[in-house]
Amino acid sequence: MSVPTDLPPPALQPGAASDSACRGWYEAHGRAVYGYLRFHLSSADEAEDLTADVRAEERFDPTRASARTWLLRIARNALLDHVRRERRRQQVPLGALRDLHSDAPSPEERVLWEEEVGRLLSAVAGLGGRDREIIGLRYGSGLDTREVAEILRVTEATARTRLWRALARLREVLRS
Repeated sequence: MSVPTDLPPPALQPGAASDSACRGWYEAHGRAVYGYLRFHLSSADEAEDLTADVRAEERFDPTRASARTWLLRIARNALLDHVRRERRRQQVPLGALRDLHSDAPSPEERVLWEEEVGRLLSAVAGLGGRDREIIGLRYGSGLDTREVAEILRVTEATARTRLWRALARLREVLRS
């Protein structure tokens, strides 16, 4: 998936989400949407399909959120709908992570990295849904806490506290 990240989102008036604006938003923020969805789904194909289903609607209001935050909120809702439809536990098998980027320069380091990622994802899978979601938004999509707060519709302080507590629970799972 080749998504340029240097394009700014088009400026729109509320209710004026045109096809070209939506395409611009996808080009600018598609990687973040895919990363968030890929973090939560067991296969790259599922994440790509769901990313393609994230559609901008006519209700965008730039006074309420940025285009990126708005699209990720739509992605979050699409993911929740998908999970409800599937009614299955979301676990990511280590073998399905081949599409994730690694800077490991050697095969040995790659194997060690995959083992660490597997251990981390297993630990994340052992957390509650709220913890998995906030960790996925922050680290799967690379959002800052302000953007996470906007998507979850909580204050930034609440988002930071929830993230801090989720990471503490994750550290505890990793220690055991």
